[in-house]
Amino acid sequence: MDMKNKEIERKFLLEEKKIPNVTQKNYMEITQGYMQGMGGEYIYRLRQVLNMSADGYNLGEQYFQTIKGKGSKVRDEYEIEILRPQFSMLWPLCKDISLTKKRYEIVIESTVKCHGYLDIYKNTLKGLFTIEVEFENEEDCDNFNPPEWFGREVTEDFSFTNFKLSLNGLPDSFSQLTHPQRS
Repeated sequence: MDMKNKEIERKFLLEEKKIPNVTQKNYMEITQGYMQGMGGEYIYRLRQVLNMSADGYNLGEQYFQTIKGKGSKVRDEYEIEILRPQFSMLWPLCKDISLTKKRYEIVIESTVKCHGYLDIYKNTLKGLFTIEVEFENEEDCDNFNPPEWFGREVTEDFSFTNFKLSLNGLPDSFSQLTHPQRS
């Protein structure tokens, strides 16, 4: 199977108090929007990335157009970098289906080769913290043993995909996960 245009990842919720200290790390300010009504089995995304230093200086910006297949752990992904004027021209197609987040790339100690992306959501999604772990192959993905500080896995819960979060906001199950009923 050609893995060139495949994204292989798992996604987990995090509790704020268990997140490693990232205050001294560079990060990305991400704004991304989705185009609906394009039809078929794909989701169309536009993304602006501001690369930031740990002390808040802009280190440069990038813009991407991405077409993602439907799926959870393994799905098609086609991404190209575009220019700012192209992004600006296409952005109105996203209507109000967008989100913003701060992203940190972090090292995950594991027996398999992987990269972690810690996302701290903003605005209407404030209070949501996730980590996406990307893998080189499905075997590593399946054999990944999450560290203790990871919360519930939401890879198969489509209400936690960025597309659904930007469309519907936080799922009802989120408040139950973070504020369990006391008896």
